[in-house]
Amino acid sequence: MSLSSGSTNEWRSEGLTLPSSSSSRRGSRRAKVRWISSPELSVARAAYVVATGTPCSDVKTESLLIGPIADINDRLLSASIDVSAFWNHYFADCFADFDLPEATASALMAAGCNEMQLDQTAKIVKNRLVDVRTAFQSRYPKLTEQLELRGRPLRERWDTYGEGLLREVERLIWKNSPPSDWWPTRTSAWLVQPLVGGDGGYDSGGSDGGERFWIEAMLTDADPQVPEVVRVAWLVTQVAIANHSRQRSGDTGLLAPWQYASVPLVLSAAAEVELVRGDELPIARAMELWNFGDPTTAARLTQWWKELTATPIPLPVALKKLVVT
Repeated sequence: MSLSSGSTNEWRSEGLTLPSSSSSRRGSRRAKVRWISSPELSVARAAYVVATGTPCSDVKTESLLIGPIADINDRLLSASIDVSAFWNHYFADCFADFDLPEATASALMAAGCNEMQLDQTAKIVKNRLVDVRTAFQSRYPKLTEQLELRGRPLRERWDTYGEGLLREVERLIWKNSPPSDWWPTRTSAWLVQPLVGGDGGYDSGGSDGGERFWIEAMLTDADPQVPEVVRVAWLVTQVAIANHSRQRSGDTGLLAPWQYASVPLVLSAAAEVELVRGDELPIARAMELWNFGDPTTAARLTQWWKELTATPIPLPVALKKLVVT
């Protein structure tokens, strides 16, 4: 499929600006991924999964954690603290390298904890989170080594396909003339213990100044129709879009159309390197696996992509027609 690049003003209006001729000539340095086995983030993710009632594929882990997690949720409810907000902020803060006391206090404040209650509540919650960590470590006493082994097939597949995937994404968005800083220069992939059969998320501004994403260290693909290595390409692309939009426009409100469009763009790139097969891109299935959007949004995005494929127009113009909310 050929997508024309559109005018400079069209790109700027959507939060992505065209590169200068000098940056076009230099080309883009595609993301190099540094893989990190993360037992600590695995604990935080396990706590989040159990606490929020996310379907868990590891029944034994869930049974070990449910006691202290239930105590935490009861404490939060009794203090009129938003339970869902607490766990969302807690996991995000752990991913941002906050230590346990700092992450606990920060998440409590963000979830509406009264300042007068903060110290006492934080102490109680932190102690139960220590119990969660202890229980999880008893379940996986050699998790660092296990994650290293579990993550190896994904790392090797990325080494094989990653460059080609990102090159195709680059071609579709930038017609092979990306800004020199389009791809993040250093990206960390935090491997966590699988609990839901495939999952991941990203942060475009880590506390160390680098970009990062986390991903369950799946030994095999949850669905061969959408391989896990394609999820990696999508997460890296999401980081690039978020960074570029923030740095070039400063308007994060323009992110949504680009983020949703990244799904068919990455799947189309995967089809070019024969990781995805079939007459139609598995957009709805990918969004389901990647926990991104609902079936209604997936249907809209699929229709939008079909129309763009049938009648190619500049991508920034097409994005104005993409209604995802």
